[in-house]
Amino acid sequence: MPHPPRARRPRWCLGATAALALTACGAGPASPSADGPPPATPHGYVAGAEELPEPQLQLAYTDAGGSAHALDLLTGETAELGQLGPVDTMATDGRFLFTTSTGTGELTVVDTGTWTVDHGDHVHYYRAPARVVGSMTWSGDVEAASSDTLTALFSPTSGTGVVLDRAALGRGELTELATVESEPHQGALVPLGNDVVATDGTSVRGLDADGRPLPDAEAPCADPRGGHATRVGVVVSCADGAVLVTEADGGVELEQIPYPTPVAEAERASGLDNRPGRPSVAAPAGTRGVWLLDTRARSWQLVPTPTPWVTAVAADDEADRVVGVDTTGQVVVLEPGTGAVTGTGPLLPVDRLTEVDVHVDADRTYVNVPGSTDLLEVDHADGARVARTFSAEVVPAHLAETGR
Repeated sequence: MPHPPRARRPRWCLGATAALALTACGAGPASPSADGPPPATPHGYVAGAEELPEPQLQLAYTDAGGSAHALDLLTGETAELGQLGPVDTMATDGRFLFTTSTGTGELTVVDTGTWTVDHGDHVHYYRAPARVVGSMTWSGDVEAASSDTLTALFSPTSGTGVVLDRAALGRGELTELATVESEPHQGALVPLGNDVVATDGTSVRGLDADGRPLPDAEAPCADPRGGHATRVGVVVSCADGAVLVTEADGGVELEQIPYPTPVAEAERASGLDNRPGRPSVAAPAGTRGVWLLDTRARSWQLVPTPTPWVTAVAADDEADRVVGVDTTGQVVVLEPGTGAVTGTGPLLPVDRLTEVDVHVDADRTYVNVPGSTDLLEVDHADGARVARTFSAEVVPAHLAETGR
């Protein structure tokens, strides 16, 4: 499909597809006829998208040169997303890709065209044409997170973050609401409803969408190591445990959740991660095993594992499974209640495990194999069985699952 050129702060309409045609950007429901009442707006309506009965899951990937593609997990078909130029890092919020290039000093946004709107008791699944949205000046790596209304991008390299209007982003517009400055650190900038959770080197703060501090919304957090959204709120890793930030009337509340006993730096829960919408997050615990933080119970659990883990993702509520990659090159699945660990057997090059991207949805886990075109689909509820192997169009340097 054709794609618009890279441009700063573009504003254009979605292209037409066989199932969808728009005549103006931001078009809403059809206009009422002269002889009838206006039609009701469908619950969960999103302008420019087709609502479908099942998740529109894709594996989006780029090679180091920026050739971007998306593999449709329902049909097995692959489509080109665009040529993005050199890509050093990539992040996703489940719909958009955010790629950075040190050489150009830019961050490029790609709308993969598939996403899920989660209302808690029910969900909506959408598909729209994929496109390159545009670019903005950027320095260093990128981490990305979104709420229904906001998208936040953070560079640990520079310590700078940007808050974007998510509705505008869905229309193809890069609209900056705020810039958040701090010193370089492995922190976080994560939306919480209409507000934002931000870190500096020593604290966690609540900000409004314009970047202004919320009243009484700051807690100490020595040496933050990333933050992540859960069903309960946003949790940030700190040297002595975590800070949980939850929505409250007119603002946010911050609560410290200390480790049960002091933890050495090498055994800290850095890089907390989960399947979107889960109440728990997980992280490797150095060579000791895996940390699991239940944000509902405000409690930590350290689960020993036979081998050290490189990556850990809290996957589900049913058995509190945690999925990850261990130092032997296996995709591994842990059931904390019993301590049982199952694995795929060594599949990944042990000298390149930091290049493996792990993405977990309700039923499957997806990983790339560094140096190979293979993309693996693992059934984490069935003994870590490799269910399918896909062949990518290029050797993926970065992988993301979108549509969830």
